[in-house]
Amino acid sequence: MTGWIMIALNVAGWILEYWPQRADPAHLREFGVASLVLISVAIRITAFVCIYYFVRGRNWARVAVLLTSVLAVLGLFRLYHEATAHRINGVAWGTLGVFFLYWLNTHPIREFFKHN
Repeated sequence: MTGWIMIALNVAGWILEYWPQRADPAHLREFGVASLVLISVAIRITAFVCIYYFVRGRNWARVAVLLTSVLAVLGLFRLYHEATAHRINGVAWGTLGVFFLYWLNTHPIREFFKHN
């Protein structure tokens, strides 16, 4: 179930990333649209691979989810400057991050990941 929640939030983040908004031409010229898209796609694909191995019970994926959860919780501090849809997605990721920081450190879950 947690894997499906992470996938749904990841897809929502991907959609919000490309949501139509006013473009700042200086920003687009500085970094280049193609490179930003390629980096974003690479990060998303890596996240989906990590989620796949997390569901399969790999401990390295559990550690990656824990590190991502810390970042999601820290991301709650920057939500004041975001649009409403991004705030909703950020709060959902932050809430899931807090849950994962607790749940993935419980004894039965650590034992599950230790044996796989």
